[in-house]
Amino acid sequence: MRQPARRCVYGAVLALTAVGCGAQARHASRVAAPSGPLYSERASAAVADALLAAVPIPPDTQPLSAPPRLVAGKLGRPLNIGGAKTVDRHAYWSSTERPQALLAFIARNGPLHKSEYSDYGGINGRTEEWDEAYGAPLRTPLAGPRELFVAVALDGPGHYAIRVDAAVTWHRRRPSLSLVPPTARWLQITVSTPAYRAMNPGEPSHPHASTSSVITSAAGSVRAAARAVNELPLAEPSGASPSCPAMSYANTVDAPRFRLIFRRSAHSGELARVIGVSGFVCEQGGSDTAKVTTPAYPHGLQLTDHLNGVEVPRGSGLSEHIEAAFHHRLHLVPEG
Repeated sequence: MRQPARRCVYGAVLALTAVGCGAQARHASRVAAPSGPLYSERASAAVADALLAAVPIPPDTQPLSAPPRLVAGKLGRPLNIGGAKTVDRHAYWSSTERPQALLAFIARNGPLHKSEYSDYGGINGRTEEWDEAYGAPLRTPLAGPRELFVAVALDGPGHYAIRVDAAVTWHRRRPSLSLVPPTARWLQITVSTPAYRAMNPGEPSHPHASTSSVITSAAGSVRAAARAVNELPLAEPSGASPSCPAMSYANTVDAPRFRLIFRRSAHSGELARVIGVSGFVCEQGGSDTAKVTTPAYPHGLQLTDHLNGVEVPRGSGLSEHIEAAFHHRLHLVPEG
């Protein structure tokens, strides 16, 4: 029976040395520094092709047109590649290089250096399979994720078969009519903290609901708040619920709700309305999920700042951006 895959310490892999001067890939630095959004399968495929081409072939390793027959079942498509909008490009190699040295060579010389996980497994205490995944830090979640998956399988004494996958995700372009227009000059923010009575012993209760409202016509604050809303991508899959996750009861029952209303002036019609929930939506750290409606989209579009495994850094959610636009705390982000 195959032993369950165990999570390895990646630093131990990097500490091993690989000798030789395997083939060096071209333009690896450009592939590893993504910046712009990917809005089509064609654009994603071009990046995946370039990413795979930038992976250097380690010493004592030769390309193959297909996986060796005896280990083909161990070199399938990685389970982590499951997105409907993910393009996968892959290649096969054969090598006499030790797996640890082979993986260290790719980590050192390949286009991506950030380890996402490292696994190994085997039968009866004998390691026969190794897996490594690398990711790229993104300047925008709409640029990926972009990942490399390397799988190594024992193919006879001293011989190893390798599969390398370059996976790149693209995203739906947000309709321009869902954006807060540049004519917005007036903004009202209403914050509501719902009453919440704990059900479990020791859990804090918040028995009183509260509501507060702030209005501003300061041009800089309105522009900054509109920009924060406009930078949020569409939730995927599209529809009533964002993918990471829906505004679930468990995650948002006592989180502050906020509503943003943008107008030309105090007495003009609404240009856009944003309804959101702050804190603990996708994970701890102030991440948000919001719904925007405009006259062109009266039913609204669901927005999120998490896409297909891309997590918003702490302090970079919609709530934090809104508070920064007003230059003082609005208590959108829970303490802690």
